[in-house]
Amino acid sequence: MDVLDALGDPAWFADGWPATPYHRVGTAADLRSTLTWAALDTILNDQGLQAPAFRMAKNHQLVPIEKLTRSERHTSQAIQGLADPVRIGDELMDGATLVLQGLQRFWPPLADTCRRLAAEIGHPVFVNAYLTPREERGFDAHRDPYHAWLTQVAGSKSWRLWAPQHDPATDPADLEMVLAEGDVLWIPRGWWHTGSSGAEPSLHLTFTVWATKLDAILRALLAEVLRDPGLSRELPPDVFRDGVRTEATITEGMTEIADMIAKLDPATLAARVVEARLEQFDPLPAQSVWSMIGGDRPSLFHAHPEGVLHVDGALLRTADRLLALKPGQEAPCRAVLGRKGSFTLTELDADQELLDLLIGARLICAEPCPGR
Repeated sequence: MDVLDALGDPAWFADGWPATPYHRVGTAADLRSTLTWAALDTILNDQGLQAPAFRMAKNHQLVPIEKLTRSERHTSQAIQGLADPVRIGDELMDGATLVLQGLQRFWPPLADTCRRLAAEIGHPVFVNAYLTPREERGFDAHRDPYHAWLTQVAGSKSWRLWAPQHDPATDPADLEMVLAEGDVLWIPRGWWHTGSSGAEPSLHLTFTVWATKLDAILRALLAEVLRDPGLSRELPPDVFRDGVRTEATITEGMTEIADMIAKLDPATLAARVVEARLEQFDPLPAQSVWSMIGGDRPSLFHAHPEGVLHVDGALLRTADRLLALKPGQEAPCRAVLGRKGSFTLTELDADQELLDLLIGARLICAEPCPGR
């Protein structure tokens, strides 16, 4: 199943972002396996977690980070801000909420999930985990500058939501619901929300989408128009002494700049926007070290179709590669990237040059594949 199918009907996102929250029951049950209780133990004890990759809150206030960390002194390069799982456990038993931030950076199951979701939705995605002890509320009502899907992994959590124009301090909640395991809650940008756990500890994931905004086009436009030599024209002496003359000069300048903008090539602006957008995506995982330097070519491979973030004819863009397909390679490329599960190169109806190109871009990676 595609990730977006688990989080919401893809048709709801075809023409824009849903403007009101929605609750889906049980559709994200499969995502619970991406972060288990055993995985939490591994992350806290064995991953060398460092601040600010985690934080804790109690009574709507952040716990000072020095209460949660320790220093490592027995290596040549001492590491500061290491998560201290014992101290974190003490705070959890005292009712504090633990937040693991940007799990897609270091937990492979969620790295893979975020890459696939980002490819499906067309915008970068990151994921946080929230662990709240029973019958606690870590954060008071707040709103975020981005859209998010909440998926309940374990336990349950009650949520209250207010529309952006309402005040949680004085207005009744617009929506109230309880998320059970496998449920999904979509919270649009700007909606106030607060949650509290039930009789059991609550663990949920928040998949946050960094939607590209209209200002991305404005930044690209400014970058291009600033290259116009006409902008170096100097304004007349004493132009700012007289209000009428100042306004007339500004109006004239605005007209000139508008003419410069009108002459810009939309294709050039589009390329700038795409380039800036791709920088927001994490690259595909590197090939295994053994496959790169071990000497033996691996026999089994996996496809990463989610790595293709932009297509322009025969040009494919990943987060860090530009691939130019030759005539006749487009159909075989689609077929290779559409393969499910493991395969050998001899099974593929594609020339070696195309395969080498896809392997170099990590759109095909060797088994065992990072993040799978």
